[in-house]
Amino acid sequence: MPRLVPFLLSACLCAPAIPLAAAELNFDYDLRAGHSSNLFEDTNKLSGSFVEAEGKLRGTIDIDGSDFTYALWHREKRLSRYHFGNENATGVNLGYKTKLGDNVTLTLEGAASRTTDGDVLVAVPGTVVGYRSTDLNYALAGSLAAEFWGGKNTLTATVNQLDRGKAKFTTNLLLPSKIEADVASMDLTATHIRPALSGEVGFTVAYRSSYVPTLEQTKLSRFPASVLRGSIAYGRQLAPNLTLIAEFGATAIDGDELGSNVRRVRPYLHTALEWKATDRLGLAAGYDRDFGITDIDDPLGEYIGTWKLAAGLKLTDSLNAKLAYEIASSEWMYYLYNTETRRLVGTVSWQFAKNHRLELEYRHIDRNEKNDQENFTSQQYLARVAGSF
Repeated sequence: MPRLVPFLLSACLCAPAIPLAAAELNFDYDLRAGHSSNLFEDTNKLSGSFVEAEGKLRGTIDIDGSDFTYALWHREKRLSRYHFGNENATGVNLGYKTKLGDNVTLTLEGAASRTTDGDVLVAVPGTVVGYRSTDLNYALAGSLAAEFWGGKNTLTATVNQLDRGKAKFTTNLLLPSKIEADVASMDLTATHIRPALSGEVGFTVAYRSSYVPTLEQTKLSRFPASVLRGSIAYGRQLAPNLTLIAEFGATAIDGDELGSNVRRVRPYLHTALEWKATDRLGLAAGYDRDFGITDIDDPLGEYIGTWKLAAGLKLTDSLNAKLAYEIASSEWMYYLYNTETRRLVGTVSWQFAKNHRLELEYRHIDRNEKNDQENFTSQQYLARVAGSF
């Protein structure tokens, strides 16, 4: 089913002209330059400087009371050394939102992108062997929102297809070969939110699944899995400057390659507390606990717990400072293995013109694994100019 996405996107782009009531067009830009002590965030610790540039043309068209959105974007990244790690990516996003009735809204979204980048295969003193590959990603999403039963009800479905290209190595001793498996995923979510207990109460049932071609599963160590979740959420403004969101429930993972000794049902948690201490200072804290089956290091899935702390300070009308700290602990489901990743990000932002800003950013990553030989750290300094026309 995900392979239908390119056809659907082409059909939208080739649709006949329709009388337009209103149109809006914007161009976003993001220019970055910096230095990293660990460009590829691994144990090789290859350092160097880099520059990045990204541009996005986006717009909204009002078609007979319905909104059609589109975006075309391109990103380039260049490393001063290790040119196999250069990146170029191009994508398109399309969206459509319309009312089917007084209380019913339909939203459709589609996206496609092509990304070419690289990574390190092996690094020894005096020699670095890397590779480059091109990946294609397609996504299609739809949601239906309606108001009944005393609240807002939403049904969302998303499909995604990631096609991995062959790796082309920087040495002629290795032939091009596929080193990562193709992965497709599907998400289905149903929610009901209604006023209650001086706030809002929500109920969610969600199903997620990943699919991997049979011939690639054992060969490339990537296996399909599914996750089913049920949860109850409560949100309330406890005071004019204090907001609480708490969601808890149960989540279960399943897969043919999942070991019999793995505890498949675990608690699900999502909590967030925001406090606006003063007109200039804001604080936030949160904790999440859930299974992950896409964008993971384990071949099948991970049970991830994440602590989040953030602070924002308005120094002047145009100068702001932000600090964010995160601790993510992962228990792997296929291998008996654990990892912990700590991230610190500090940003100072100066808005030198309307919709334009200059930022200075510092990032620190500390990765700890069950095997101490796989631990690494990374520090990055970054300057950014970004804005919109």
